[in-house]
Amino acid sequence: MDPNLLRPLARKAYGMSGADIERLIREARGKARREQRQLCWDDIERLLDAKRPNISKELRWRMAVHEAGHAIAHLILRASEIVLITIDHPQGGLVQVADEPLHARTETAMLHDIGVCLAGRTAEIEFLGVVSSGAGGSEDSDLAQATKIAVSMETEAGFGKVFPLLYRKANESTSLMFHLGLAEQVHARLQEGEQLATQVIRENREAVEVLAGELVQNLTLEGSHLTETVAELRKLVVVRPGA
Repeated sequence: MDPNLLRPLARKAYGMSGADIERLIREARGKARREQRQLCWDDIERLLDAKRPNISKELRWRMAVHEAGHAIAHLILRASEIVLITIDHPQGGLVQVADEPLHARTETAMLHDIGVCLAGRTAEIEFLGVVSSGAGGSEDSDLAQATKIAVSMETEAGFGKVFPLLYRKANESTSLMFHLGLAEQVHARLQEGEQLATQVIRENREAVEVLAGELVQNLTLEGSHLTETVAELRKLVVVRPGA
């Protein structure tokens, strides 16, 4: 069986339990039986789509701009190999990169990681003027991931602006809630990352816009289409010294 047939369905079913999927298959099979025909992939895809909220054009464009910002930051700040970009995901959008060889976790590298995390939010601000809550909201969100990196820089990795040699195993929420000084240091790191992300988005506005347009039209970029798109983007992006 061609895995390319199953991959779009798997994305649409993300977050569903085995019982949820079993019920959906039974429903699709019953519909096909009533219509006196064989069950097909389209039956399952239509039911999956029907269970998802209808998204306005404005929100779809915002999602595309957000994920395009992440993707361009990945290309420039991490030189990542991107394997998937989608705005057709139950939790919103997603940029997936290939497993990469380990590199030294320098202060600059960690700051670049924060920049990548915040690039989606920054792209929203630059293109739409206002930011949505899409960068936050969960432990896996952009803001949460950026904060974890910033806390690690200040407490564990030896890059703290205050007491850099002092190792402190920190719980993000508890430490930041009760230690105002640490919260200020971590927020300063996040602002550094945000400034870096802003520079990247502004310097590569055309590339972000081109990629966002592709996402609105296709919803998901992967395989040869993604490879061709990334090749064209590399002709547009401005490579930062030291990135």
